[in-house]
Amino acid sequence: MTSQLQFPVTAEANLSLDAAVASKPFQDWLAAVNTDRFKIRSVHFQSIDMFGPKVGFIKFKADVVDGNDKFLPGIVFMRGGSVGILPVLSCGGKQYTVLTVQPRLATGRFDFEEIPAGMLDGSGNFGGVAAKELREELQITITEAELIDLSTPAGHDRGFFVSPGATDETIRLFCFRKEVTAEELASMNGRCTGVLDEGEQITLKIVPLDALWSTPDGKTIVALALYNRLVGGQPAKTADYNPMICSPDNPTCAELGHQCSSK
Repeated sequence: MTSQLQFPVTAEANLSLDAAVASKPFQDWLAAVNTDRFKIRSVHFQSIDMFGPKVGFIKFKADVVDGNDKFLPGIVFMRGGSVGILPVLSCGGKQYTVLTVQPRLATGRFDFEEIPAGMLDGSGNFGGVAAKELREELQITITEAELIDLSTPAGHDRGFFVSPGATDETIRLFCFRKEVTAEELASMNGRCTGVLDEGEQITLKIVPLDALWSTPDGKTIVALALYNRLVGGQPAKTADYNPMICSPDNPTCAELGHQCSSK
């Protein structure tokens, strides 16, 4: 596969060059690169983390310049796409959400708070992965049809870039809404969940939805902003027609009340 590339690729000793090049994150990146603007002269793989038989994380350094041969930064940490889910639980006329509290070494915090999230499995099935994460982390079973897509109406159906200065990671956001009793809400708070085989140590925390903006996690804040704009508490605005994304075949439009078929 390396022979099909338009530039030379190398790797540190003991790394599988063929596995890195064939991995879905690298292939997706190759397909997305604007070759009219970026001139990639070489790529050197510095590290590969395997998740069982699959390539997990990749770090590489590219020798890259623009059309005028001016240097451009070329260090990339590659981990592919993921999903985030904003649970909206209604109880007694008030809205709440569920945060996962877990160790996140990169932040230095053992009790980092964020909405449920997870990496894509390579299938491209965003909704299926979102439903799986809810089942594993919140022990809530829903169907894909119950998820509301927050990303497509905002114009980024593959998700938004988390930190484009260094990583290819994108996050596509969903929400779901559910009426719960006070007893159900209390039973979630403090519950320990997660997949132990994957090193997850998760505790659930119930917080008022309108307090979520102070959470120090980017995807959580973006999910809240998109929810407030598209779904919750703004019925007049959620029915706005947007010719860039509205379609009578778009299930999210029906969920938000868009009158696409009349346009």
